[in-house]
Amino acid sequence: MKAIINHPLYREYLEKNAQREKERRFCRHDFQHMEDVARVSYNILTDSGRIGDIISRGVSREFVREVIYAAGLLHDIARWIQYDTGEDHALAGARLARPIMENTGFDPRETALALRAIREHRRGGPGASLLGRTLCLADDLSRPCGKCDARLDCYKFEQMENIRRELALTQKILVL
Repeated sequence: MKAIINHPLYREYLEKNAQREKERRFCRHDFQHMEDVARVSYNILTDSGRIGDIISRGVSREFVREVIYAAGLLHDIARWIQYDTGEDHALAGARLARPIMENTGFDPRETALALRAIREHRRGGPGASLLGRTLCLADDLSRPCGKCDARLDCYKFEQMENIRRELALTQKILVL
């Protein structure tokens, strides 16, 4: 994880995101957001007992956390490209993430798994990989909507609140 965080391209892309979002009122796509998505993704997979499903895709048990964190840390690195050109940041992000993952010691199977999840993280619907669906959910859950001054103007606020309500209901049912 530290190798990704310290990688010069990763640092460059974070800075480009920051430059494009310096006037943005809504959620920013900074390191804190990406770290939160990585942590929440890992917790979802651990708490649900689905880590084994990631391991069964060719990720070694000793590196499964790193692969999940890599996908989370890299999922929004191309927001700046979307702002500049309109290209989907998920697709561009997978392209930009490849050399970072290859340069930081991930093997081809681990890289392919994370890159697919990055490509899928915006929709996460049917046909998406487990890690892609998990990144999508974690991306939504990691947003601090309740503390945001722009929440009433945000197109995602109602969606985030619905997800939180559904999760709260699920948690209550599991406790009963």
